Amino acid sequence: MITTNKKLTWFIVITQAILMAWSIGSSVLEAGPLSASIISYGLFGLYILYAVITKDSTLSRLILFGLAAGVMELITDHYLVDTINSLVYPGKEAMIWSSPAYMPFAWANVLIQLGYYGLLLSKWKGWLVASIILGVAGAMYIPLYEHLAKDAGWWWYHPNAPMIFNAPVYVIICEGLISLSLPLLLTRSSNKGAISATVLGIICGGWIYLSALIAYWIGG
Repeated sequence: MITTNKKLTWFIVITQAILMAWSIGSSVLEAGPLSASIISYGLFGLYILYAVITKDSTLSRLILFGLAAGVMELITDHYLVDTINSLVYPGKEAMIWSSPAYMPFAWANVLIQLGYYGLLLSKWKGWLVASIILGVAGAMYIPLYEHLAKDAGWWWYHPNAPMIFNAPVYVIICEGLISLSLPLLLTRSSNKGAISATVLGIICGGWIYLSALIAYWIGG
């Protein structure tokens, strides 16, 4: 059963703070794609280590969910990079299809964090209210993160769509739609096992792609 606890909550908060601090530092130093690889692989490794040491079933399922969705997100990246020619990666790094090799893990890290907050909010207010709160929060968080990513040299966008700072409007809409789905998807797996978490992660990855199509139609 997926549950929440104080130790895991603090661990998620601390790792999110690490991710943000690293992003800010990489932006200031214009650190380039290597710094994105280090934080993506390192943070994902921390989540696995914590799950193994504590035998925390909630984090274990969030890891499976996030990684499955992250792998599926490669389809969306290809759409953004090669179909609508919006997203740009430096290219001076190991690649999987149109994406840096670290990208599934970067997505997994973010989905683990947001997904856990979705579970907390669902316990507090129910999944419907949690979805609305998380959707708004996800949409507000993205412009800052996209700004940091561009200055860090991790990725950026062609100005061929309406922008808010360094984030296209459609990306903000897309991230809001993705975040909106997490409480529902994760509460559906509360009484199921690893296979369910993986399948729901695949469904989330499909929703990421569909969200990108809808968002680009609205705001692209």
